[in-house]
Amino acid sequence: MRDILSQGGDREPSPWLRRLAVVAVLALVAVVVATHFPRHRPAPAHHAQAAGSESPVSSSGPSWTGLADGPNGITGQTLPWDGSVRLPITGEQPVWFWPGSDRMTPIGGLPPAMLGYRFTRVAHGWAVQANPAAKPGCGSCAGVPRPVYFLGDSAQSVIQVGLADEVAPGDTAGTIWLTSYPPGADVTTTAGAAREVSVTGAPAGPQIRLPAGLVIDQATSRGLLLTPAAHQAGTAVSRLWDPAIPQFSRTFSGVIAASAREIAWAERCAPRCRVQVLNLKTGRQTEVKLPGASSVANAAFSPDGEFLALEVSFNNGGDGGALATQFEVAAVSSGRLTVVPGTWASSDALVGFGWPAASDSLIAELSFTTKVQLALWRPGSTRLTVAVIKPGRNSASLVVG
Repeated sequence: MRDILSQGGDREPSPWLRRLAVVAVLALVAVVVATHFPRHRPAPAHHAQAAGSESPVSSSGPSWTGLADGPNGITGQTLPWDGSVRLPITGEQPVWFWPGSDRMTPIGGLPPAMLGYRFTRVAHGWAVQANPAAKPGCGSCAGVPRPVYFLGDSAQSVIQVGLADEVAPGDTAGTIWLTSYPPGADVTTTAGAAREVSVTGAPAGPQIRLPAGLVIDQATSRGLLLTPAAHQAGTAVSRLWDPAIPQFSRTFSGVIAASAREIAWAERCAPRCRVQVLNLKTGRQTEVKLPGASSVANAAFSPDGEFLALEVSFNNGGDGGALATQFEVAAVSSGRLTVVPGTWASSDALVGFGWPAASDSLIAELSFTTKVQLALWRPGSTRLTVAVIKPGRNSASLVVG
């Protein structure tokens, strides 16, 4: 889950035949809509406003405002990209990238890594670690622990914080969990050794022994949220665990997002799909009802925990079989949904999304036939900020979460 939310480098290229079929379906639908409805007419705004001064678009089904129509990408009224917003680009030598000006500068302190780097979002920055080399004959065996670095949101270079096989966000600002295994150990049956450290590398607590076969996904105010160390068939089961207590305090099936304060999971659709959000501090559980004939693929909490961005999928009935998708943002306190305008597109177009900076700005990367676009949306706004990635940029390695 976390890799999908944080970057698009692991996403397989979309089949051209499927992409062309989806483009044709969306173009046909767009013609029908244009014939029977006024252009860019927003849906009735009957939900409460999330934030800001502009009225949000309601969640009453797909929004045609600024339709992302296949090869043309996001259209309609958009806002200019903020020149101060920058994003990391992974690769053998990661760099900072300013989409508004196309400027790039190297991120200091990272040695070249042939297999590139993995970025994990933590409070006020990222934990950065080189991707591991493949282990012939044992895909679940640990290698040699690798250096872990911290990159602050506004930093020009990284700080090394330790060595580990796996990293996870801490439950407080400025901490990271590092987990290590003996070289060659099978992580599906071995208990990892985990320690919380500060972003300067100073230990923030004693080393603990994790339950065998489980790894930390997110540290929370009520313990560590653990997930299986290796991918398993079916819906993954996550467990909330306090190291001081032997038993798991709670289990969750189908977790789609987690933060230090909240956990969100998708329930089985019976018949309508729902997302449950648990506030770990208060114990309050909020239900988010999805639009009819839709389901949720992924999600991400905003840095302040007030919003949950959802990648909502719809069956568009196309021969290519690809789902249509759009972003909707739930107010965590009420569960009310707001459609992110202009994000209705084929699911094949979505590369990644998330909240990459301390401010509440949702960013999505969309790859169309003729262009790659970055879309930024702030809760309460009726328009997207859009930037086009120039040809030749390694856009698949942009870190947007």
